[in-house]
Amino acid sequence: MIYLAIFVLWFTLLRFGVVVFNILGRQWLREGETENYPLVSVLIPARNEEENIAALLDELLQHDYPNLEIIVYDDLSTDATYETVSAKAQKDTRIQLLKGSVLPEGWMGKNHGCHRLSLHAHGEYLLYLDADVQIKRGLIKNALAHVARHRLDLFSIFPTQKMHTPGELLTVPLMNWILVSLLPLVLTRIASWSAFSAANGQFMFFRAEVYHCEQFHKTLKNQKVEDIAIFRLMKKKKYRVHTVLGNRQISCRMYRSWDESVMGFSRNVFDFFGGSKVLAFLFGIITTLGFIPVMLALPPVFILAWFLLIVLMRAMIAAASRQNVILNLLLAPLQQLSFMFVMLKAAILQYKKNTVWKGRMIDK
Repeated sequence: MIYLAIFVLWFTLLRFGVVVFNILGRQWLREGETENYPLVSVLIPARNEEENIAALLDELLQHDYPNLEIIVYDDLSTDATYETVSAKAQKDTRIQLLKGSVLPEGWMGKNHGCHRLSLHAHGEYLLYLDADVQIKRGLIKNALAHVARHRLDLFSIFPTQKMHTPGELLTVPLMNWILVSLLPLVLTRIASWSAFSAANGQFMFFRAEVYHCEQFHKTLKNQKVEDIAIFRLMKKKKYRVHTVLGNRQISCRMYRSWDESVMGFSRNVFDFFGGSKVLAFLFGIITTLGFIPVMLALPPVFILAWFLLIVLMRAMIAAASRQNVILNLLLAPLQQLSFMFVMLKAAILQYKKNTVWKGRMIDK
């Protein structure tokens, strides 16, 4: 028991160090300047996004970056997405609307939409945005400055997450809780090992020459977690890539309920651990039940040290992610249980090959 307790304490200290490293390294999008304004193609795959798409298009049309083309791919939406975008396109020629087609065999829906969008893009850079994000002035200019500073071929951002319902508050913070405590984000840029990979499909900023050469969404057309798969492939091919946190310049309300959050994270939770269910469940067990050996086997001073590490780590992750620190601390035990539930749900769905997202079966 004592060895298990020491391991839990050591692992907690290691994760704490990763969080401190990310914060001291300022791994979020910062202000920057660009010397010129190359054409940026903003590419938006949309399926049943009538509640979100109009707001994003308005923000893009009013954005302070002067050289944009905006292309939306309506992926056979059953709501008013197509009509909403069409009305906007008739009023502003910067918007183009592509009508979706039947999904070909072997493709994931988003990958097919992203590939179709790339065929119509003329920009020097391709910026893929999800339809449910919100952006602020300066985002594209600052992203271009970051890309130029580090000579990147792909730059990805984890947006600040908006949460309103209890179900969202119990699940959505898990994403950054895993990311910021396990991965020194600077290593996504400076390390060649593909294990140091992270990306978010809500914001993927490609150098167009590289993208058109490799056609990443076509190459990985059957990947249901295409963002991380693309990032790993680019690392293996020696392209320059980087992922950071959003710093409120881009935000998103990913899900709107407990059920939607659980189903959404069930699609990709294991990909945070390189696709390994074993590593994911070990992480879950250690972080959920690790207090038991610590409290049973260690002296009070070490128990206190472990507890303070957990609290400080949670607080710093919430602050770095621009989330409510106090609320995340109060909800931490329930978030931990939610994490275990999401993994169990994901394992069951994958075993049954029964994962459905936006009306499509995504397990093969």
